[in-house]
Order: sequence, then structure tokens, then C-alpha cells
Amino acid sequence: MSAQGTLKAILNHPANRGNRGAALIRTAMWQTWKRLIRQPFDLTVYENMKLRAHPNGQAGRFFYFGSLPDHQEMTFMRRYLRPGDGFIDCGANEGVYTLLAAKLVGPAGEVHAFEAVPLFVTRLRRNILANHLTMVEVHSDAVGAEPGRTPFVIRGVGSRIQTREDVAAGGNTVDVNVVRLDDVLPDRSWAMGKLDVEGAEHQALRGAEKLIARGEPAVLMLELVDRFLTRFGSSVTQVREWLADHGYEFVCYEAGPNRLMTAPESFVPKPNILAVSRQRRAEVDARLRRAL
Repeated sequence: MSAQGTLKAILNHPANRGNRGAALIRTAMWQTWKRLIRQPFDLTVYENMKLRAHPNGQAGRFFYFGSLPDHQEMTFMRRYLRPGDGFIDCGANEGVYTLLAAKLVGPAGEVHAFEAVPLFVTRLRRNILANHLTMVEVHSDAVGAEPGRTPFVIRGVGSRIQTREDVAAGGNTVDVNVVRLDDVLPDRSWAMGKLDVEGAEHQALRGAEKLIARGEPAVLMLELVDRFLTRFGSSVTQVREWLADHGYEFVCYEAGPNRLMTAPESFVPKPNILAVSRQRRAEVDARLRRAL
């Protein structure tokens, strides 16, 4: 995102409305620290959890966007997830979503975090250890349609499976292991899964076809961007059609009234979207009602 785009996002974020001055001050402090001091420190997130802040990491989102950087998605998680639930985090990076999920499902729950890049795996494990999250299992793997090995390209605070476009552009790469979710996840009920794998979401779904067929997880949160999906021969429309054929529908979450609405055919993810298993929709809606 450009500097102008980031500034616009900061000013328009729900957490910053009515308090934009404070958000700009936090942003200036973060930018100054990461350019001049450059030393990692522990940032308190989600009331009482520690996230190690690195100048080239994801902690800046908490300075820009407050305590719930992805406001709609994280508000949904807080109202929907319950102690004892199962959560799948694909593309966990340093653990921003893993930590929140672990806090919500508690010691009786189970979180499986998938991250392939060794640097991010090290940071993820450190954040899990610092918070004594025994319910989290880390998989140092990418997720895909078929098991094997593949080169990953690292771009700033993110990474993805290398494409021909990346080969032409050059940059840092690392060989990583790829697994199918169907092959590695334990046989249990899953309340929610997150897929943020930079365009390879359709591939990851194909590797979870057995899970998906039985409505697991009940809710999927996917980052879907057409120009990313195109790199891997897919599109938002194709992902939506594939999920519809497998019993899922796109929904939009409205935090104000705390409800899910079926997304119209013309809806474009911005970039995240929820997909809910039709056979478990009543269960998901009932949880949201009880949350209030």
C-alpha cells in the first residue's frame, strides 16, 4: 500500500473515527522508532498478550488501527469463537490472528498455525512461547493442493509461493514444505479457519476438500484479490463458485447489528470475505445472537 493509501486507511478506520489525531501521533511514533531505534520490543495486544514488535514486522498495524487492526473480522472472531473451539490459521506470519484466536478458544481449544518462512516461524514461535499458549501447534509449512516442496518469495512483511512473475523480478526466496490440510489436521470439529496465502487460496481449499465436504470449518475467512489469484490460475468468481459447489456461501459481517448477510453476486471482497457452511449457518447465527 502506498503512503497515501496507508494514511487514508488510518483516517477512515473505525477505531480512529473521532480520535484521528491520536492515531496520527501513534503512527508518527511508530515510523520514528522503526527508522531510528530499530530495536524489537514487546507490545501489549488484546488486553494482556505480548507481540514482539519488529521494525520490519506486522506490529505497526496496532499503531495505525488500534487494538483490533482488522476491525470487522476480529470483532466477528470475538463474538463468534468460544472456549474449546478449533481454529486454523493459514499464513500465520508472526501470529496476529493466532494470538487472538488462542485467547478466545482458551486452554481447552486448539489452534493450528501454518507459516512456511523460517524468519516468520521463529517470530511466531517466540510470540506463542511468550504467552504460554500451549493450545497452539505450529506447522512450518505452506498449504496447497498437493504435498511437496516449492520456492517461496519474501516481499517485505509478507511472502508467497513463487510465480513466473516473481522469478522475473528477482528477490529473496526460500524452499519450503507444502502440505494438504486434509492430511495434517486432527479429526475434530473446527469453528473457523483463516486463509491469507497471497493468491494461493484456491489451491489451499483444494487440499482441504475432505474437510470442506463435511462443513469444516463452519466459517472460513479468506483474503481474495483477483490480481493475486490470477497468478495461480484462479479468480474471486472461481473461488466463490467452487465453495458454492461444496456447500459454502459468501457472507458479509455487519459489526453494528452483529449479523451475517449473504453477499450479493456483485460483491467484491475488500479484500477479506467470510464463507459459511450452509449446513452450519444456523449454528453460526445462534452464536452471534448469544454473544450480545
